[in-house]
Amino acid sequence: MTNDLLSIQEQLAKVALQREAERLAAHEQAMRDLSEARSKEDARQAAAKEAAREAEEKATKRKAEAKEAEDARLRAEADARRLAEQEENKKQAALDEFIAMKEHIKRRMDEMERAEEQAKRELRDAINMSMATPEDIPPHPLAKFLQKEPM
Repeated sequence: MTNDLLSIQEQLAKVALQREAERLAAHEQAMRDLSEARSKEDARQAAAKEAAREAEEKATKRKAEAKEAEDARLRAEADARRLAEQEENKKQAALDEFIAMKEHIKRRMDEMERAEEQAKRELRDAINMSMATPEDIPPHPLAKFLQKEPM
């Protein structure tokens, strides 16, 4: 019986060693699986961080591009307004110059009309004087003095 006990004990020890070896192998496999899972999770997190960083960069770039486009649009509108104002100023200056020229021409025409009226009056007076008889012409104040004979 001792033999049987020893053999059972040996078998139990073998089974215990085998179970311990299986448990250690399973533990090692679990540790390898855990390590692999951790490295996969780390890689996934790194990829997620990289994707988030890239998305943030793209969003920042889109915002910068949108701001730049808005700034360009505002500059273009300001340039268009400035050009329109300059064109309006040019038109106003040309209109003011035209009005000033028109007023100058009107003044010159008025002067010419007055000169024409004056010339007509002088011509009429000259014609009337040439047609007038000596009796119609008032005598010169010195004429009487010069006609008298000395005493």
